[in-house]
Amino acid sequence: MAEVFDFQYYKTKKIVEMRFRNRGLIFEVYMSTVQFVHHYIEPTYENPVEHLTTDINLKHLYNGDRDRFIATFAALVKYWEIEPYPNREIPMNREFERFPTLGDLCKYIEKRVKYL
Repeated sequence: MAEVFDFQYYKTKKIVEMRFRNRGLIFEVYMSTVQFVHHYIEPTYENPVEHLTTDINLKHLYNGDRDRFIATFAALVKYWEIEPYPNREIPMNREFERFPTLGDLCKYIEKRVKYL
């Protein structure tokens, strides 16, 4: 069976790698998270870095749409080549409680990458 090629994912990945690679882990985690969040939310912003701070509420940002958040999370896990924790660590239907802010999502990614 053929693998589906997600052009938008690779476009976003290329943007992150070109602009933010080798600028430090914390910076790259934040910028990659902002880019992938921006890719999956509605509405999008001209310059997402100006609008998406670490304090922004993810449930509000996604309008409670778990599917969009899960797509973002899956893209970040794929980008960083990490395995997500099992459901007991990221409970189903409670993702926004586990990750209330963009900063919480960034901390999770950073922590997981450091363990690689």
